[in-house]
Amino acid sequence: MTSQGADIYRSLMDNLSDGVMVIDFDGNVRLANPAFCRMFGFAPEAVVDHLFGEIFLAFEGLDDFVQIILDAVSERGNVERRVTGVRIGDERRSLSVSTSCLTAVQAGQEEQVAVIVVVSDITEVRELRETELRMAKVVENQLEELRGAYRDIESRNEELSRMMKRFQAARGLAAALVAGLFLLIGGWYLRPLDFFSAAATPGAGPVAQVDDPLSLPTLVVGPREFRATIALRGHLAPGRIVRVVSPVDSHVDAIRVSHGQRVARGDALVELDTGELVMAYQGARVEYIKARDKLAQLEDWESSSDMARARRALRRAKIALDDAEGDVGETAFLLEQGIVPASEHEQAQRHYHNRKLDFEEAERELDVVRKQGNDQARQVARLELQNVQGQLRAHEEKLELAAIASPLAGIVTVEENAQGKPLERGRAVSQGELLFSIADLERFSVVTRVDEVDVRKIEVGQRALISGPGFSELEAEGVVTRVSSRADNESIRRGTPKFEVVVTLDELEAAARGRLRVGMSAYVTIVVHSNPAALLAPLDAVEQSGGDTWLRVLDRDAATVERRAVELGQTTLDAVEVVRGLAAGEEIVISRR
Repeated sequence: MTSQGADIYRSLMDNLSDGVMVIDFDGNVRLANPAFCRMFGFAPEAVVDHLFGEIFLAFEGLDDFVQIILDAVSERGNVERRVTGVRIGDERRSLSVSTSCLTAVQAGQEEQVAVIVVVSDITEVRELRETELRMAKVVENQLEELRGAYRDIESRNEELSRMMKRFQAARGLAAALVAGLFLLIGGWYLRPLDFFSAAATPGAGPVAQVDDPLSLPTLVVGPREFRATIALRGHLAPGRIVRVVSPVDSHVDAIRVSHGQRVARGDALVELDTGELVMAYQGARVEYIKARDKLAQLEDWESSSDMARARRALRRAKIALDDAEGDVGETAFLLEQGIVPASEHEQAQRHYHNRKLDFEEAERELDVVRKQGNDQARQVARLELQNVQGQLRAHEEKLELAAIASPLAGIVTVEENAQGKPLERGRAVSQGELLFSIADLERFSVVTRVDEVDVRKIEVGQRALISGPGFSELEAEGVVTRVSSRADNESIRRGTPKFEVVVTLDELEAAARGRLRVGMSAYVTIVVHSNPAALLAPLDAVEQSGGDTWLRVLDRDAATVERRAVELGQTTLDAVEVVRGLAAGEEIVISRR
């Protein structure tokens, strides 16, 4: 096994949450990982390379565990998982023990050489199961008591229903007898009514005719403060919770805080590994240098090596062309003198044409090279440099963000990722992954819930009074800062939709904040309506019919009662707010005579 493989194997064994022990058939413990040693309270050096019997037989409370191991060693076969109880110190623990044989190839044959023991601590699981069973029994008993109480209530309701029916029958009979008695008396004493006389015509206007209006019981309406409130119960929560996320993809290098720790603004929370970030930064730095040099070269393109090379090629082509042109003239003169043959002159002419083509190609090449440094090329180089500069700055910012500090003063809450893994050194984190939550305790809020009837009355910005049994000497004020637009899922499942409401407390002094704790129960009284000069009328003075509402208003000067239409607002237990149709100082009739 290579050193890298050994390191991986060792890291795997050290990070297992289950205990692992390997025993050869001579009874020697060849391996015990840290989880196994912690489970039994042993030091690693006191277990490895020691006889199993010397380690475990001396302790009481491990008999069943020891017997499982001895059975596995003697039988040399796989044993199904078994659950046993052990006593380690003063604590009783439940363990799940699985054993299997380890085989190795020796002399060309597979042989069993050791027993592997895997131990899992299931104490909490068993306790949770026992607690669940006990709670289920308690709930069943309570349900049975509720069923008995419900049956009692149903029987009482049936008895009351029978009594009410008998009472209503008796009351109807009595009413019939009284009505008959009054009819007899009226028929005896009253004279026949003359329907054609003026006195027999009923009033048809807004003024009701009363024999003596001034003798009616009345109430003078005056302005007074009126407030409608809703009382709720909730619990204290931080004024705000700030989520701290990983700014980059990396690994946790160091954790500087723990769950529940109070931190100040700027305190170090966690440091991320910067190895890959440094490599990415260096790569971006190289690209930046290249892009910068390229732009500098294009800015002075006429002096660049490419332009110098193209100019030299053009000069050489021009010299060669001039030489070829001279050769053509010279051979033409010699041809006229009969010194050279015509073929030599023709060869000189072909050579001239070739050099002319080379010269033209050199001119085109110079134009091409010159265009490589034109305005468009320089603009592209500037944009490339800007892009590389942006990437370089982004890598620099990531390096600076690798040391994550608290954005505010508060209490740290360590979060787990989607796979339920806690934040620990070496764990991989992705950009945007939640690492911590910082609860701001400079301000507190109350989280409560309201039913679907009252939620429409509550609005953001309404004032509220807050008190609680845990801070009875303090009565704080606050304001509604959030009203949920959707009922929570749990209340929907129960068939009683409730909506979350958040009330933020006004800023408190340090001494007052010190008496508050997150999670304390709180009573909230929200002022849903306030009118400092409301006109209130008793409920028994209001008349309603067909959706219209009236009050009877007394005019003492005219000794008349006006039946006046009014518009009502909020209602209390015994009065109602009149918002239109009535003026302060007017006198209303509060009952009929």
